Formats: sequence, C-alpha cells, structure tokens
Amino acid sequence: MSDPEEIKKIEAAIKDIDLDYMRGMLSEDEYNKKTGELRTKLREAGGVPSGLSEAREALKPPPTDKTVMTDPVTAVKRAVQARRRIAIEQVAQDSGVDAMNVARILTDLLDGRELSGRIDHDGGDFILGTGTGPPPKTIRVCPYCRSEMERIAVRGETVTCSVCRESIIVS
Repeated sequence: MSDPEEIKKIEAAIKDIDLDYMRGMLSEDEYNKKTGELRTKLREAGGVPSGLSEAREALKPPPTDKTVMTDPVTAVKRAVQARRRIAIEQVAQDSGVDAMNVARILTDLLDGRELSGRIDHDGGDFILGTGTGPPPKTIRVCPYCRSEMERIAVRGETVTCSVCRESIIVS
C-alpha cells in the first residue's frame, strides 16, 4: 500500500537535494547516490519519481562501449564557442576542467589566435570575439554619468548603471 504522507516527504527530500545540487552544495557523486536512494524509497512507497532528477536520467545518453577522451583545451574551446559571454566558472563546469586551468587555457588560446575575445577579469567572464574582424563593441563607462561600469557590457546586452540607474542597450 502507498502512504501519501511518506510519498510527500520523499518527494520533498528529492526536491531539496536537487536544489542543493544546483546551488553547488553537493558533488555530482553525492547527488547521484542520494537521489538514487530516494527514488528507490519512493518507488517502494508506491510513488512515481518525477522532477529534475528524473529529467537528468532521461537526458543521459545510452551507455556505449566506446570511451571518448577529450583533451582539456578542446573541451574548453567547445564550451566557450557555444555562447557569446560566459562565466569562467561555467566554462569549468561545462568542460570538466578546473577554473584556474580554464583561465590559463583561454589565455593560451587567445595568444595562439585560436579564439577571438578577451577575459573580463573583474566580472570573471570570457567575452567571445568576432573572429578576424574588429573586437565586439563593449561599454566600460556609463555614457550618462561617466562612472565606470561594474562589468563590461557587450553587444546585445542591456545593463543598468549602478550609479545613475540608467539602462544602456549595447548595439
């Protein structure tokens, strides 16, 4: 028989673990272990697992016999090229390379002209350039009050000045 109260408690625990994982409070191994245990308990209690943990399971590719190894430089390059502006920490997560090495690899890729762009050290972001042409338009200083922006704004972004509170659309 299924106990509705027990099912609700287990579903709440799964949601809590999902949130802790998204906040970075749990490692992936801990997250997988705990959610696996809770899903098993939920099935035993008569509930049906759903939510983020089940969606993650559905998105996993089917197991294969081949092991594909990607070197850190290629992994970082692919993670960066997918977006226009990306946080260094996000590149580290996407590529599986620690943040310190990501910054070094990006610097090497920029020096070797394999990537176009620049690192915004204040914001901790990498701004992808346009290739061989001129660098993308950016705003470092508010055009209204001339105070320095908290972070560099690139084409396509809308930012608000922290001093005069004016919105600026970079086009």
